[in-house]
Amino acid sequence: MAFRYTRPSWSQHVPAALAVSAVSLWLLTERAASDWQAFLAATPPWVRLVGVVFVLHALVFWGLAALFTAVERTGKPAFIARTRVQDAVATRPPTARVARVLAVNQLLWTPAVLLAIWGLLELRGWRSDAALPTVPRFLAELGAMAVLSPLYFYATHRFLHRKWWMKRVHRVHHEFRTSSVLAAEYAHWVEFVFGNFGTMGVGVVLVAPSLPAIYVFTALGTLTFAAHHSGFALPGLPDPVHHDWHHYRVREAFGTYGLLDRWLGTHEEFASLRHGEVVGARQDQQASGR
Repeated sequence: MAFRYTRPSWSQHVPAALAVSAVSLWLLTERAASDWQAFLAATPPWVRLVGVVFVLHALVFWGLAALFTAVERTGKPAFIARTRVQDAVATRPPTARVARVLAVNQLLWTPAVLLAIWGLLELRGWRSDAALPTVPRFLAELGAMAVLSPLYFYATHRFLHRKWWMKRVHRVHHEFRTSSVLAAEYAHWVEFVFGNFGTMGVGVVLVAPSLPAIYVFTALGTLTFAAHHSGFALPGLPDPVHHDWHHYRVREAFGTYGLLDRWLGTHEEFASLRHGEVVGARQDQQASGR
């Protein structure tokens, strides 16, 4: 098994730029208000948050899972297959266990947490039928959530690597040493609720943003953590190399994109890698003391 390091591509930001630009332009159109009123009239309050977010999350997650699982099994299309970060599968849990854990997390805990988030927002006086935001407000809400989420993820993820929590909780997620989109939500329920959904929900609860901002943030957040676990450094998607290294080495690279790791000194070996460098099985054994 070998790990191949490649520099992050500027194109990883294209999906976010396109999504934010598309919604911003829609907000500026004359028909945006009437479209929004029609949507509000057709959906109950709880569905606007819980139902729509659940569907957005499922569509993005399972869309990427289907794509990359097919590439892993067939090696086609070649232009995606050759972007694989690790050249072979090392350790993964049994398929039946993955299916069971994902089913519980997505069909039980996901709606439960979304209902809890909706309840907390309602307590804050947030309204699902609020008027559309202005473009500056929409961008400010996204920006605030984009700052809060990586901070929360780094703190909780690093905490989960403490000995007690690693042994009893986070070890489940690390049964995937060679990452996969499915690994993104293959986790102990405590980590799934407070780590995965906490990362997505902390900004929503604290900022209490507009629904359009929540929808865009949900889609892009799901795209990001699914792509980070994909195992393929496909241009045009969020770069997975940093988090793939975390699954490969385990002991460093706790953040989302690496900025906090750089500031806090928790990716020293990763920072020493050069574009195109391959870390092979022999080096891996030496580094792990085997």
